[in-house]
Amino acid sequence: MKPQSKDSPRHPGITFHKMPVAAGFVGFVFAAGIIVIAVLGFPASKWFVLASVVAGIGVLGIIRLLHRLRPQTEVEEIQLNVGRQTRQP
Repeated sequence: MKPQSKDSPRHPGITFHKMPVAAGFVGFVFAAGIIVIAVLGFPASKWFVLASVVAGIGVLGIIRLLHRLRPQTEVEEIQLNVGRQTRQP
């Protein structure tokens, strides 16, 4: 392999902003792949990812617990449905 001189143009690399990725399962696979590559590429990041997952599960548990302890009232449900078509009996 021939070493590059300082005057030769460098390859710009992969630019993620030009990669179209749809939402749904394909977007999930893309995001999961990027996370796996980042964790494998930066071994110190595995603790950050682990802490993020644990924190996310903790927040999920707190939200579900609060929802069970204090369910929505009818007024709150009506306020959340502002602008939606509701069927009248």
